[in-house]
Amino acid sequence: MRLSMFVMLLLCLVHGAALASTGITDLRPVILGEDTERLNISRHLSFYEDVPGVYGIEDILADWPDIASTEKPDEAYNFGFTDSTYWFHTRIENRDNPEDRWVIEGLYPIIDRMDVFFLREDGRIEHQQAGDSVPFASRGRTHHNINFSFELAEGESTDVFFRVRTSGAVQMQLLLWENEAFSEADHRERFVLGISYGLLFCMAAFNLLIFVSIRDKNYLWYVSYIGFYGLLQFTLNGLAFEHLWPASTWWNNRAISFLIAMGMFSILGFSRSFLALKVNAPRLERIFVGFMVFFPVMAVASLFWPDYGPVIRVTTFMASVSVLFILAAGGICLYRNFKPARYFMIAWSALLTGMILYTLKTFGLAPANFITDYAIQIGSAFEVILLSLALADRMRLLMLENQQIQEEMTHRLEQHVAERTSELEVANRQLEALSSTDGLTGVFNRRYFDERLSEESVRCSRSGPLSLLMIDVDLFKPLNDSLGHQAGDACLKALAGAILEMVNRGADVVARYGGEEFVVILPDTDSAGAVRMAGRIRRKICDDLGFTWNSRRVPVSVSIGAATAPAGKRTDPDTLIGAADAALYEAKQGGRNAVRYRDCSSSDAGQQSPTYHD
Repeated sequence: MRLSMFVMLLLCLVHGAALASTGITDLRPVILGEDTERLNISRHLSFYEDVPGVYGIEDILADWPDIASTEKPDEAYNFGFTDSTYWFHTRIENRDNPEDRWVIEGLYPIIDRMDVFFLREDGRIEHQQAGDSVPFASRGRTHHNINFSFELAEGESTDVFFRVRTSGAVQMQLLLWENEAFSEADHRERFVLGISYGLLFCMAAFNLLIFVSIRDKNYLWYVSYIGFYGLLQFTLNGLAFEHLWPASTWWNNRAISFLIAMGMFSILGFSRSFLALKVNAPRLERIFVGFMVFFPVMAVASLFWPDYGPVIRVTTFMASVSVLFILAAGGICLYRNFKPARYFMIAWSALLTGMILYTLKTFGLAPANFITDYAIQIGSAFEVILLSLALADRMRLLMLENQQIQEEMTHRLEQHVAERTSELEVANRQLEALSSTDGLTGVFNRRYFDERLSEESVRCSRSGPLSLLMIDVDLFKPLNDSLGHQAGDACLKALAGAILEMVNRGADVVARYGGEEFVVILPDTDSAGAVRMAGRIRRKICDDLGFTWNSRRVPVSVSIGAATAPAGKRTDPDTLIGAADAALYEAKQGGRNAVRYRDCSSSDAGQQSPTYHD
């Protein structure tokens, strides 16, 4: 036993002498000066990629002069996702610093395992290990980042070898700290992180209370997202391993992929609901549903799939793709003048940008630095500020709208008092009509039409003539069957808007009679005026409607039947409807896209009267 220890010590001395004699260890030494408290030693590393992962420290000591890289890196090494084992080396020389206690801190806390070997001048090798798959208690300091404590007195030097193997990304951002300076920096960092997580907690609690009060599912999606996202941040910073599960290395190693997947599931659900994608962007909505099925599957896979590496890579990549789709959805809704999308884009762009930067850094496509390491925390801080500004702006706009509504109502009331009684009655009917509109087209519904036609029929018996137009969309069923119900609904909305644009007298009434049929009540309008109005409506729809669906123009025309009840005689509403319907039938039978008229008399409403063409 003593002989084997002696041989090992001798080998270490030989290896140390060999390293010193080559001069390779001095290519980028770390020099500790008298006032040195903190040094970034990331660019002082040489490396070797051990693809099969077979090298031990003895092999590295023997072969390092021949296999180590010689170029000096421009920034911290970031090799992205890899299955290789990496070795790194640097030499630390304490020339004239009186402090002898030092800490090496790794700024990427989710490396599975990092071993460090200190090769002392007397040939001794000191070994430490840390990482998110190594029990937390093995760390040199109780700190959320990977760290190694060692002693290096003034005038001493040591060679430091790092062995890194992880299922995630290999990133070597290393800081060398004087022990007391490390403690002070740790206090400052925890204060900043405390503010960040405090903001997230307040947002979650506040929005949860709102959800309990108003039961809006948008708030529940938002709270679930903040929960998963906050826990993901807590894990990425290494704080969860330190405070929540320091002994659960298996879960700590797989928690990131699980939390990324569930966080993306929540934010996709929130975005889909908040932006009303089912109405505003149906195709994107289907893509969102697909992502929302995919991510829970990956969350389960992260817990049970034997090889964790491919799972975290696929999850991270798909998360970045999903972020792009979320941004695209917000942009499309904003382009389509969906006003809540403004708040969505303002409040989330900062956070989503941070997520993209962090993902690019993880894949090695962006440099590892303070901004990319803490991109998510920075983005979330901006998100909190921007959300607060957005809510304040929303309250300001609501106050201005309420003030404007009050001023308009006051002005209208003053006008109504001064106007004639008939105008007041019209205004009252308009107020009643607000509760009697068709949900799809925005015009009056059948019930309101029946009531108004009965009133106008009575009024016609003691005033001017009453005309009725019945409008039917030509070939609507084939359009609905070929393009779908959404296209049919959009067509009916466009038709209603066109008819309302033409019928603009205060006493006139436009209503949806049923299906694809519309009716127009024209008080104090004779037969010539009715036919003239019908012709204008037909031409407007045929020539100027310009209905498009999926960027393709769809021709639309209507057939119109017109009928008029004479002045001074009371006409039954059903008689007037029957005459207009018979005229509409003639227009349909005559080739469509036409206007036909039938006289309506109390003696015989069913007989054909002279036909008018527009």
